[in-house]
Amino acid sequence: MNRYLVLASLACALAHGTAQAAAPATSSNSVFLEDLTTNELKDKITRGCPVALIFSASTEQTGPHVALGKHIFRARAYGEALAREIGDAVVAPIIPFAPVNGLSTALPGSISLSPENFSRANEDVARSLLTGGIKRVALLNDHGGAAQTALQDLATKLDAEFKPKGARVFFISDGYAKARLTIEAEIRAAGNVAGGHGGIWDVSETMAVKADAVRPDKFRPGNLEKEGNGPLNDEGFSGDPRTSTAALGKHFGEIRVKAAAAELRAGLTAAGACK
Repeated sequence: MNRYLVLASLACALAHGTAQAAAPATSSNSVFLEDLTTNELKDKITRGCPVALIFSASTEQTGPHVALGKHIFRARAYGEALAREIGDAVVAPIIPFAPVNGLSTALPGSISLSPENFSRANEDVARSLLTGGIKRVALLNDHGGAAQTALQDLATKLDAEFKPKGARVFFISDGYAKARLTIEAEIRAAGNVAGGHGGIWDVSETMAVKADAVRPDKFRPGNLEKEGNGPLNDEGFSGDPRTSTAALGKHFGEIRVKAAAAELRAGLTAAGACK
């Protein structure tokens, strides 16, 4: 009898497994390009007019209290939030490198691209997506300086080339520059040091998206000149991270996403429907 029970149970398990294997697969609801199949992306393009977000970050030192990948973690989180806010959007794989300062044997870990190579990398990604049928592309960066200028120039160049073909390319900077002004004004009003490479907003935003990328036991003031936006100290940071919290970081991140979404929506509206 036990032998028949075992055989019956095995038959049921096999039947259940076969039924599961035969069930139709469901499309991923992820906004990340790398999570989609080519057919799922093609369906998105056919059904709508998805904007591809090309979000670049950087890999750089930020003193003893912040991991080298802070911009990568934030770019992925903000890219996802922005894509979901816009609705019809996908996030290209995060570009982890940008032009950065502070390359030093005393402060290892930063990886810098020249502005020319950074621009070329973004251009190749954008051209690949446009060639594959995407008709709206947005270039963004979670890092300041030469990266922002390079992307602005690239967007102008690509938009001029592809606009006659029915595709548009946007440079979205408000999530970085405009939002930073708002964020630093709030910090200043609260009586804290507003800026800093490794200061309160930099650390708080990193804590909010990846808490283990921050070392609170290493918190101490860095160079405080120009409200933390001056030179870095010998450890490679400025500002004062001691009042950083994940809650503040979440709030600052929402400010960034809201600003980027407003700018991108305005561009998409002006561009009109895909043809």
